[in-house]
Amino acid sequence: MRKRYFIIGVVCCVIAGGAAGWLWWALGPGAPSSTTALPPVPPLPEPPPAAPPSEPPSEVSDELPKFLSGIIDSGTLVIEARGQRLGTEEYTLERREDGTLSLRSQGTLNFKIAFFSAQATFVQAIEFTAQRRPISYQLALNGPIGIGNRHVSASFGTTIAIIDDGQKKTEIALPEEPFLLLGMFSSYAILPLWATREAAQKLKVISLRGDRRDREIWVLLEYLRPVQLSDGSSTLEADEYLLKDEQFTLKLYLSGDRLVALTNDSAERDRSFRLYRSDLFPQGLKP
Repeated sequence: MRKRYFIIGVVCCVIAGGAAGWLWWALGPGAPSSTTALPPVPPLPEPPPAAPPSEPPSEVSDELPKFLSGIIDSGTLVIEARGQRLGTEEYTLERREDGTLSLRSQGTLNFKIAFFSAQATFVQAIEFTAQRRPISYQLALNGPIGIGNRHVSASFGTTIAIIDDGQKKTEIALPEEPFLLLGMFSSYAILPLWATREAAQKLKVISLRGDRRDREIWVLLEYLRPVQLSDGSSTLEADEYLLKDEQFTLKLYLSGDRLVALTNDSAERDRSFRLYRSDLFPQGLKP
């Protein structure tokens, strides 16, 4: 019975997005196992109803601006903690002709519990406006042997969002300033569209943790320098940014509009955490 509740807790912790939450979860108890090929994933739930508008819409022109549509970024993320593979996530970030953005992903999360290996699978979908503010969020997660199955959906208005975790609905206030919505790990794929070398960008973090928001989190996205990343056989030119709040400083690596890697840059194995693009670094990202 204890193992059953422990698995439920671990799987549910995946929903606790955000840089600080993910690091706590990745470095917490339980060692990850090696990953396997992506199994079939559950279907997404029905889209949530739109959040009620908090203010009357303004008049818009009949002529909408045209955007260069198509896939902005796509790839496979490998997530590692304590030097071992924790899971994988395949994602695609696409821009439509009206400028709206769509991020879709699927992946697996792997755990070692006692002498047994366990795996959870998930699919995620996020829709954004042309200004990179989220419109809707959906996540369907299947835990091992059906334990911890969960659907999370959210709809975003101008000033409020409604989060439905399948048990209750929670209303949260949204800032007027730019903010970063964090669900699963591929949520960071939107950051290259915020990043600039010229000026640091301050973003509030909205993580889908329901009523478990114990503090406000603001992160500063700041350009550091150009670097070369390698898997031992090939190199890639990238820009290194710092993504930091009051408690954590992460190193973020971008190449144009592509997410390349994210690491806490810890020399301690028991505290190490990173994610990187395995399609760009098939031999693994070297330190």
